[in-house]
Amino acid sequence: MALHIIKSAKADTLLQAAELASSEDQILLLEDGCYLYSIAQQSFAELQHPIQALADHMQARGLSKKASDLGIELISLKQWVLLTHRHPQSTTW
Repeated sequence: MALHIIKSAKADTLLQAAELASSEDQILLLEDGCYLYSIAQQSFAELQHPIQALADHMQARGLSKKASDLGIELISLKQWVLLTHRHPQSTTW
């Protein structure tokens, strides 16, 4: 059960993460990775957990509503800290 933190806006990076992720892993979009919300939703459809994104980062890019409509869960910085605590293994892409 790992946390995959997607910071890059490169679609090939997201697809590499999708190849390695198991159904129990958690995906978090932040920084420029927020732009990949629709591709992430498609690539990680089999995950048990919803894809999450930092609310402040999505809002800064004007993507909050669109991402929420696709089922991306927007979280706070405090929730991110709790997420990293629950997942001792993490990879930043």
